[in-house]
Amino acid sequence: MRRLPSLVLTLFLISVVTFVVVQMVPGDAAQLILGTEASAEALADLRAQLGLNRPLPLQYLSWLSGVLRGNLGVSLRHGRPVARLIAERLPVTLSLAMLSLALAVLLAVPLGVLAAVRQHSALDYGVLVFAQAGLALPSFWIGILLILLFALSLRWLPSGGYVPWGENPLGTLRTLVMPVLALGLPVAGVLARLVRASMLEELARDHIRTARAKGLTEAQVIVRHALRNALIPTVTLLGLQLGFLLGGSIVVEQVFALPGLGRLVLFAVVNRDLPLIQGLVLFIAALVVIINFLVDLAYTWLDPRISLENNRGR
Repeated sequence: MRRLPSLVLTLFLISVVTFVVVQMVPGDAAQLILGTEASAEALADLRAQLGLNRPLPLQYLSWLSGVLRGNLGVSLRHGRPVARLIAERLPVTLSLAMLSLALAVLLAVPLGVLAAVRQHSALDYGVLVFAQAGLALPSFWIGILLILLFALSLRWLPSGGYVPWGENPLGTLRTLVMPVLALGLPVAGVLARLVRASMLEELARDHIRTARAKGLTEAQVIVRHALRNALIPTVTLLGLQLGFLLGGSIVVEQVFALPGLGRLVLFAVVNRDLPLIQGLVLFIAALVVIINFLVDLAYTWLDPRISLENNRGR
């Protein structure tokens, strides 16, 4: 509850920055709708109808009032409510982001733990190479290689497109396999490196030696005493990576022709669809802020001492 005011303030500042930046984008909304051959009178009438002839502060208050009611405006190109367009595209991007993050966690946590436990072994060096490759290789390049291998050469998977979950869940998974690999493998490399470093730090602490001296098995020491503490910085990075996957999957969605939020953002920018740009940026930014808020709450679950120390500090 103490964090909620700062959360609301952050969202308000995001809305202000989003509105101001979008207003600086070159292009006239009325001109985009009516075309270059429209008369000056028609353009003036449409600007008045859209409220573009009012001062910017009044335009912002009008837009913010609509946002608070769930109305993000109407797309200039689609002619449909922005909120409805986002709701239609969100399942694609959300499925892609969550599956990519799940793949990254399932790969990174075991690899990072094993690399730390067997430091300076061949496995450890292999994990470091994998992590470095994840940092160096861009997702779109991995996606192109996957298309060449699994779609064109082996013909196991479709090269692009999307099948809704309600129509054919198996078909949906087949269309998402390669995009999930393209996005999830680089994230897994970054997480594996962090898990390894955190585990090495935890394994060197005094309470780990005490746990071993009490006769606990190595598995109990690693899982119950070392891994849980090592996951705190990992959870922080997971929140940041999920925000990146939600807002930064534009190129991968374009490579695999996925009708998600990233591709909608690209369409809005190319076509100067200002209401759509405003709604998308605000929605994605709000998602990232809320995810980081939930990450902060997860700290107290992983380590209750964080909550106790905060209360004592106050």
